[in-house]
Amino acid sequence: MLWERTTGAARRPRVRFGRDLPTAPSTRRVVIAAAALVGVWGGSTLLRVAHLPPGPIDRAWDAVVMRASGRVSRGVAEGMAVVGSGPSGTALVVAAGALIGATRGWFWGASVGVTSIVSVLDRAGLKALAQRARPDDAYGVLDAFPSGHTTFAALLGTVVILFERRTAVRGAAIGFIAAMAWSRTQLRAHWLTDVLGAVVLGSAEAVLLLAAAHRLRESSSRWRDAAPAAREAARRLPARGPRGG
Repeated sequence: MLWERTTGAARRPRVRFGRDLPTAPSTRRVVIAAAALVGVWGGSTLLRVAHLPPGPIDRAWDAVVMRASGRVSRGVAEGMAVVGSGPSGTALVVAAGALIGATRGWFWGASVGVTSIVSVLDRAGLKALAQRARPDDAYGVLDAFPSGHTTFAALLGTVVILFERRTAVRGAAIGFIAAMAWSRTQLRAHWLTDVLGAVVLGSAEAVLLLAAAHRLRESSSRWRDAAPAAREAARRLPARGPRGG
């Protein structure tokens, strides 16, 4: 344990920053996350099969953001678009994985990267299934649901929330998710339900994949703990001599 000096008082323990491991999601949270993931896939299927048009909530929100649109808001939204994709998005994932790896261990840092890759594949399948038109087809054709930028933000933000207990950091993560969701509707790259579905998707993926990482970690620990005992038991077995002819 590390100690720090105090003037005129006894020494007190200094906690090493960040070494506490993330708490495993409860069974209730895992069930809710799994149901949410199934719901997003069900919504994507419904969009494809029923060819549902944008709903009243989508039209109403689109009208609100267009009325409030201006040079500043559009500039901020375009900046968020850059942050959430391409080299900038990759850099954010690498930075988050490196920070978590340095403070929690390489296993958890690698888990962030694996989670991000699985999420990319998951939302690619959802987009291909739903084939929903965007408000402005300049941003793509038949790939509106779910919003990839918002899924990325929700995934990364939820990972931060699960790993970090400080209220200020968690608040910043929630703000990042909200800002990204708003920016995609501000640019008319997505309908409101596209970004809402993406928030649910990214959050559910983070919870489920962290739960899977915990299960893998626990299984690996049990195996390492049992291995020495198994080797000792094997060493103590009586040696069998050659059978007589």
